[in-house]
Amino acid sequence: MNEKKDIILEKVAQLFFKYGIRSVTMDDIAHDAGISKKTLYQHFKDKETLISEFVDTFFICNPNFNLTKGEGLNAIDKVMKIRKHMEDLFKLFQSNLEHDLRRFYPAIYQTMEDFKRVKIYEDDYSLIEQGKKEGLFRQEVDPHFIARLTVGRFLLLFNPDYGLFTEQETHSIELFDKAVDYHFHGICTDKGIQYFKQQLNKIQNEN
Repeated sequence: MNEKKDIILEKVAQLFFKYGIRSVTMDDIAHDAGISKKTLYQHFKDKETLISEFVDTFFICNPNFNLTKGEGLNAIDKVMKIRKHMEDLFKLFQSNLEHDLRRFYPAIYQTMEDFKRVKIYEDDYSLIEQGKKEGLFRQEVDPHFIARLTVGRFLLLFNPDYGLFTEQETHSIELFDKAVDYHFHGICTDKGIQYFKQQLNKIQNEN
């Protein structure tokens, strides 16, 4: 991807996070990026292509969502690293992106949902295996079963369309913390729970 395209996508992200996808026009994007519509269409043939590349860049291909990376980090530290990225992301959200995607761009929405299902499952499975070796998670925990539960839990909790939590709640780090706390209390050893609480308290006290 070229530098100009990166800059445009950064502007696109700012607009989509603030106003949603449907209400933002190609005119809005060109104006905010300080380019002509002709230049915009040279990089993206239409709005759907632009949205697809936005989803790829900020969600599907975003290295910050890769839980398997993080050399020197234990399983709980890796979740805390994701927590920091989620907290930063939630601060940007002022719209329901997923609602717009599901309603107006269902193919892109389905691609993102399929990615999340696979990514959450694979990362959680890997984390559980790592945490068991580190003595942070209980040995009897079935990673295949727990990883599937994690997929369902997070896909339901953080989508306000299901009506379990309000849009404001799904964009809050408080809900994320409660979900992770519930998750860890189900799989952690005493050592793991103690370490998780120490790390969470440390992070929360820094804010």
